[in-house]
Amino acid sequence: MADSDRGASTDTGHGTDPTADATRGRIDPDRAAERITAFLRDGLADTGANGYVVGVSGGLDSAVGLRLAVDAVGPERVHGLVLPGAPSDPQNMVDARDLCESLGVDYDEESIEAHVEAVRGDAVALDERDAGNVRARARMLRLYAAANARDLLVLGPDNRSEHLLGYFTKGGDGVVDRAPLCDLYKTEVVALAEALVLDPRFVEKEPTAGLWAGQTDREELGAPYSVIDPVLRCLVDDGLDVDATAARVEATEETVARLADLHEASAHKRRPAPTPGLR
Repeated sequence: MADSDRGASTDTGHGTDPTADATRGRIDPDRAAERITAFLRDGLADTGANGYVVGVSGGLDSAVGLRLAVDAVGPERVHGLVLPGAPSDPQNMVDARDLCESLGVDYDEESIEAHVEAVRGDAVALDERDAGNVRARARMLRLYAAANARDLLVLGPDNRSEHLLGYFTKGGDGVVDRAPLCDLYKTEVVALAEALVLDPRFVEKEPTAGLWAGQTDREELGAPYSVIDPVLRCLVDDGLDVDATAARVEATEETVARLADLHEASAHKRRPAPTPGLR
């Protein structure tokens, strides 16, 4: 969502990261999996937490995040939360349950409808986009409640494409303790899922945040990730301007300019809240 909530250091060090493929600018999925699982193991060692809690939506990113957490610390230290609420696709909820069960992950299922209706009941006028942001924040409330009750860390599966475009909700899916996929573009998450031999149904789904009926990432962002990711590599990783990027990639100048605008407009979402600088 391209507003102040959802939908609109960017340098992840890919130039020196040993997992990066310097010739293509892509990250090798097998080596990325090793790096991420070590990162997740270190997260528990550093904090003393008991494990991770993951919101399992039935989509690709949360499926990859859950699988990597299990590979890193074992299913007994991972807790899944399936958090349905209109307009959740019932099949996604089935897929989320199936994934938890296939990985041996204990999970709970809790509807977020009461949270959303409580906000509506306070006579707050919510349009479709506002209600979507409330849903994202309601899910984060439930994740942190579970984390606090069990002494767990919240694992957030947002990817680099979403992060650079501000395609997340402030106070919602943007609030996590560990973000293991945030160095990977969406197309790299797909490659990682294939390397992990994840069930193809997760890879083949149309990406969607599922925050209102009919919503898809492609429609909101104006392009598929196969177009978005090369554009972001040029704009952000290589520091090219719109004209130079449009000349290098298979995207129109209009698409490149729109993505550049989303990246710039959402910069505040990727930074800590500013202070007056008294210290």
